[in-house]
Amino acid sequence: MSTLHGRRGRMPSRALLAVLPPAAVALVAGCGATDIPSPRPTVTVFVDAPGATRAAGAGASRASSVGTVQPQDSPSSLPTALAAGRQRGAPHSYAEARARLDAAPPTAGVTDGFQSPTGNIRCTLGGSPSLAACEVKKGRIDPPVPSICPPDGPEDIGRIELKASGAFPVCNSDTVGQADEPKLPYGARTASADPVGCLSEEFGVTCVDASTQHGFFLARDTFVTF
Repeated sequence: MSTLHGRRGRMPSRALLAVLPPAAVALVAGCGATDIPSPRPTVTVFVDAPGATRAAGAGASRASSVGTVQPQDSPSSLPTALAAGRQRGAPHSYAEARARLDAAPPTAGVTDGFQSPTGNIRCTLGGSPSLAACEVKKGRIDPPVPSICPPDGPEDIGRIELKASGAFPVCNSDTVGQADEPKLPYGARTASADPVGCLSEEFGVTCVDASTQHGFFLARDTFVTF
């Protein structure tokens, strides 16, 4: 059999046809066997840890707590459960966050915008398309998923926006907060918590949407979305 192979270990087409019966010769010629392309490999990108990615072959199991992402994701395609930084005191679910809001006293006059007592976190409620948005003046956050920040723009996260589809980090260069917004005391929440409300605590601000059960926590150098 080895005498039928070419110099590179491949059987010449004429030699192959010479050893096949007539019926097989017709079948091979009709199918164009030598023209069948090799299948293209499928590659999936996983996120294993903040700032790290790995490639796996087709059929690989999902191994990430933040989901599968592709480079230069749009906010709507990112996972709604993300976290970065120390997350000190942060809630990690809607149920936990909502329980904190329900236990906090409302603050009259704080309805559509506020800032933390230090003024480092500023928030707005009821905007469009965001239901709520909060940003930090100091303590912007390195993205846990590299593709969050688009190219040719800020490389860190300064704002979290709560939309109907979830809460998403934003690598912003603009601002939604106003310096003259009323301050929301620590341990207090906005005047209303239905459907959207926010809670101010010494370690950060939490906002939730009761209609979608999504929300976020934001503080200096850290955030959580759920």
